[in-house]
Order: sequence, then C-alpha cells, then structure tokens
Amino acid sequence: MTGGREFLRDELVAVAAAVVPDQQPVVTHDPGPVNPAVLSDGRGAATVCRVTVETGHPKAPDPSAAVSAAAGVLRSRGWNAEVAVPENGHYRVAASRDGFEVAVHAWATDWRITFTGETPLVS
Repeated sequence: MTGGREFLRDELVAVAAAVVPDQQPVVTHDPGPVNPAVLSDGRGAATVCRVTVETGHPKAPDPSAAVSAAAGVLRSRGWNAEVAVPENGHYRVAASRDGFEVAVHAWATDWRITFTGETPLVS
C-alpha cells in the first residue's frame, strides 16, 4: 500500500508543479491507508489511500487553462484524462491509470487548483 500511496502523491505533486511552475504545490490531505467500506459492507481488510495536493496562481488565476494544462500533463505521464464540460464556473478533469483515479478541480471564483487522487482498493 505504501508504494501506491507514494506513487500517487509523487504524481500529484509533479503534475501540480508542471501546471503552475512558479508555485510550490502543497499536500493538503494524506491521512494514510483507510478502509472506505468498513461500516457499510464489512470489508475490514480492504484499504485505499486518498491524497490531495493544491496549487494555483493567486495573481492570475485561469481555471480553464489550468485544467486543460493538467489534462495535458497527466496524458504525457501515461494517464487517461478527460476534461469535463465546465458547469457554473467549475472546471474538472477525471483521469485514471492502472486502477488509480485522479480528479482535478478549479473554480472561476477561486485561484486554487486541486488535485485529488485515490489508490486502487487493496484487500
């Protein structure tokens, strides 16, 4: 589990750094392995890791360009990435690779871009 978590964290930080190269990405959420279904279906041994990284350009936010750039960087790193149609100022990318899932979010009302990923479920 640690290898997948480290891979995901490294990927999110690298993509965030490439999208906004003049800013330092920050890991804002990385609690370690968690059991996502223990209360609903009893899969006590199944674990997953979720990691969130944030970055952005506070003086010149452009969420559409940031999301497009994130999709391009993810693709160049071997991810399958799809840009969603913007909704009410919310720009998104969904990406996957070898069971890993990533969501990228940016909003017209905020300068930050958020990269959240999840490792494959491990039993």
